[in-house]
Amino acid sequence: MKNNLLVLNIITLFIASCVGPPDYSDGLLENVPAIVNENDYFSLSLLGDKYTEKSEWNLDLDVTSLDKILTTMVVKDLAIGASDSTYLFLVDEQGDTMFSAGLFSELVVTSQDSIIVIGFPKKVILDSDNFSGRLEYQIIKTVE
Repeated sequence: MKNNLLVLNIITLFIASCVGPPDYSDGLLENVPAIVNENDYFSLSLLGDKYTEKSEWNLDLDVTSLDKILTTMVVKDLAIGASDSTYLFLVDEQGDTMFSAGLFSELVVTSQDSIIVIGFPKKVILDSDNFSGRLEYQIIKTVE
């Protein structure tokens, strides 16, 4: 009887200590953008599989006219059809487009720009229609 009770307690303890798979909120799953939005850094990562959505992120970047921003964008493993269209926009505080890119081919782009020349970035917009591939986009604040 004591042995049966001990076995039952061990089984109950084992079942109670089991956990399910982690609940991923972003970044590790297809079609779920991973966003890091800090006062000196913005990052957008997406593994798309026919991803169709328009998303906007207000930037938390804290920049002055003396700062520069380093921007990088990588598009890889792209599978695109004739009717697919995906665009990435960087918009300033007046709502004007500072940067736009059509994601129609694999590419690597990097640039360093002075805030006094290009303006203050305020928002990133991803307007995608059947995006299949990998997108990495970062904006890093650098001080002059």
